[in-house]
Amino acid sequence: MNNIYNTFIDEIEKLKKDKNVKSIIHVGSSKDKIDNNCKINDIDLFIIVEKQEENQIRKIEKINEIEFDFNYISLDGCYEFINNKTYFFLKIKDGKLLYDENNIGRKIMLLCEEKYKEGPNKISIEDKRFQAIQLLDDISRLKNKEEYDKFEYDFLFYMYITKLIRMYYVISDTWTPKDKKLLKSLKKQDFTLYK
Repeated sequence: MNNIYNTFIDEIEKLKKDKNVKSIIHVGSSKDKIDNNCKINDIDLFIIVEKQEENQIRKIEKINEIEFDFNYISLDGCYEFINNKTYFFLKIKDGKLLYDENNIGRKIMLLCEEKYKEGPNKISIEDKRFQAIQLLDDISRLKNKEEYDKFEYDFLFYMYITKLIRMYYVISDTWTPKDKKLLKSLKKQDFTLYK
């Protein structure tokens, strides 16, 4: 048996024994790769708990050379994140349900899917215009390349490019993906702009 698979199963079983744990949802790139022959190095889990002091407590642990990213979310926190349309949380709609007491996780995933389909909270045309003008003003400062050290110029250039891509999503009233997925998402959304 694969060590990764055994470690994964052991951790899920430990979590299930905790009476406070109501649901376990596997998210991220490894969610469809866990089997006896898997080769992964990190596992992301959302653990819905009945009660805890904070809405979210994140713990990253290395167990048998596998990095586990445990996100403990209280029930109250779940509903707050859903009502506020918190992007990272709504993405659990795509997760894999591993454990579910009284369909709590399933209901939360369905609510997340409904909220996600509504799209992000819209901002006014005036606010969009203001943000765009501010960004264009920032970018225009880069015309005088000689005023910057090379490192500083490159840093600002890449920061503004990231902001520019994020602005595309804001103006389009669509969800802005995580920074590490910005380019992949843009390539799917608007190939011409991506090029």
